[in-house]
Amino acid sequence: MKINFGKFKRRNIIIGKNEKMRPTQSMAKSIIFNLIEINSETKVMDLFAGTGLLGFESMSLGAKAVTWSDNNIHSVKAIQKNIDNFELDKNNFKVFKVDFRIALKNNSFKPNLIFLDPPFISEKYYDEALEFIYNKEVLEDDGIIVIEKPRRTKISSLDKFIIKNSRTLGEKDILIISKK
Repeated sequence: MKINFGKFKRRNIIIGKNEKMRPTQSMAKSIIFNLIEINSETKVMDLFAGTGLLGFESMSLGAKAVTWSDNNIHSVKAIQKNIDNFELDKNNFKVFKVDFRIALKNNSFKPNLIFLDPPFISEKYYDEALEFIYNKEVLEDDGIIVIEKPRRTKISSLDKFIIKNSRTLGEKDILIISKK
């Protein structure tokens, strides 16, 4: 798997063994990174990180900090190995093998960009994560959340957010949302 954008374009990343993982397709990555802006003030949380690729793309585009969170040990080890291989500052770029709620609550910074892409077989996590983000105010006021979800999945918590942009790619929806 390769990084498609920024300073580390075309660099490979190591991927952990995880049968539930769905790496973000190249076309979906292009759509996402053409819809959002990453700069030296961007602080990212990549929840349900899997390969960690969205966080690494953000890092390559100049994000100030990225925290990855996943429950799969193989994914976490691979992300850590990539952090080491890219020789990233471990104060600003870190990975945790914890539940997304713990990662959001205990993170060292308040993100202004959250990637939310739980395993499609665990659709309940969309609402749980959005409710937690909304109720605990763990997103910067001007922050956005990027959601990748199956088209058929309904997210009831979306009514607490503004849909700033959306795209459909086959059977997948990509939503860019912010606080109301």
